[in-house]
Amino acid sequence: MTSYSTWFRTDDRLPPILVAERLSWRVLLLGWLGLVIQGSWIAGLLAGTASLLLLDAVRAAHLPLLPFWAGLHLLLGLCAADIREWELRLNGLAAGPVIVAQGREAALLRLLERNPTLARTRGNPAEA
Repeated sequence: MTSYSTWFRTDDRLPPILVAERLSWRVLLLGWLGLVIQGSWIAGLLAGTASLLLLDAVRAAHLPLLPFWAGLHLLLGLCAADIREWELRLNGLAAGPVIVAQGREAALLRLLERNPTLARTRGNPAEA
């Protein structure tokens, strides 16, 4: 079971965005570039800048790069859902209820059961 936070736009015709509260494998493997790919431009570019500064500091101190690089990717992968929610909040979306379900479709179904007026929205739920 995974918990999904729901985020709503001010335009009611658009479906809600569901953010899974779990490790992001894309961000774990790609680092800050994974954040940019999933749509978190601001946080991704800030993390990219921080990783370049960390890379320069580690090289200047003549330390092994791999532990710092792996630690940064692990930290970003574990915090990717919180970073995505921060980005959505910056973009003006409003937080909705947290839904616990086995998958994205089941989470959307539970959300629609709680609030049937959302069934009028068109399209598929946005991926996060």
